[in-house]
Parts: sequence; structure tokens; C-alpha cells
Amino acid sequence: MVLRAIRDLAATLQRHTEVTSKYLGMSWTEVRTLNFVSRRGSITPTELSAYLGVTSGGVTGIIDRLESSGHIRRTDDRHDRRKIRIEVTESAREVARRSLGSLTESLGDLLSSKSTEELALLCTLLGEVEARIGAHATSLDTRPPVRQPGHQAPDSAATSA
Repeated sequence: MVLRAIRDLAATLQRHTEVTSKYLGMSWTEVRTLNFVSRRGSITPTELSAYLGVTSGGVTGIIDRLESSGHIRRTDDRHDRRKIRIEVTESAREVARRSLGSLTESLGDLLSSKSTEELALLCTLLGEVEARIGAHATSLDTRPPVRQPGHQAPDSAATSA
């Protein structure tokens, strides 16, 4: 029952990200990038590359597109002049408020009806679930891909075309 609820929530969150991406005229990866940078406050391109699982060249293209649309900015790292950091702009925050405001309000209403103990339990449980799912994703990321008979992996299909 609980595992099904977790799977259903994950599927709904993925669909929400896809629909939000379409609504904003951005790629799924661009929306994930804005979400990640927003949650972290300021990150390096290397951190973003690791999070998204894309090459440094791929992350540069994502950053360039989001910067040219005014959603992120590059800033110098205060501690290391050789590094740059990426931050979300106020413009991106405003877009998020316009597109997600009603959801934020609805979830706020739902959560305000819960007791402090219920919210603490929920936060603990969600944190533990996230940690386990994250650990599993990391373990899969370090294994060679499973090869299905008669099916080409996306990487091999792109290179053989």
C-alpha cells in the first residue's frame, strides 16, 4: 500500500514536471535545472553536471539557454576566482510563482491542517524514502546497463544511425 503510494507520487511528480516544462516552453532538463539551482541557492557547473548526469559540454548548453532567457546568471565564486557559480534570477522566481503559486497555496492549506507531530513524521519518512531512492539510483548509475535482447540502448542507437 505505501510502496504503491510512493510510486504513484513519483509518477505524478514526473508528469507534473513534464506538463510544467511544456507550459513554460522549456525542456524537462531545464526545469529540473532551475529547480535544483533554486533549492541549492548557488551551484557550480560541475555540481549541475553531476546532478543531471550530463557532460560538461551538455551542461554548458543548458546554462547558456537558461542564461539567455534570463532565468539564471553566472557569478564569480567568492572563494576561488577560477570558478563560476550559477544562481536563479528574480525573473525565474517570478515565473515559478506564476506557474506554481496555486499548487504551493493548495499544499500549504493541506499541510496547515496537520499537527506538528504529523508533519515531523512526514518529513522524517520522506527524507528516509528520498535517501533510499537516491542510494539506489547511485548504485544503478555505477553498474553496466542491462542489455535486452533485440533492444538497442539509447546511446548505441544514436551512434549507429
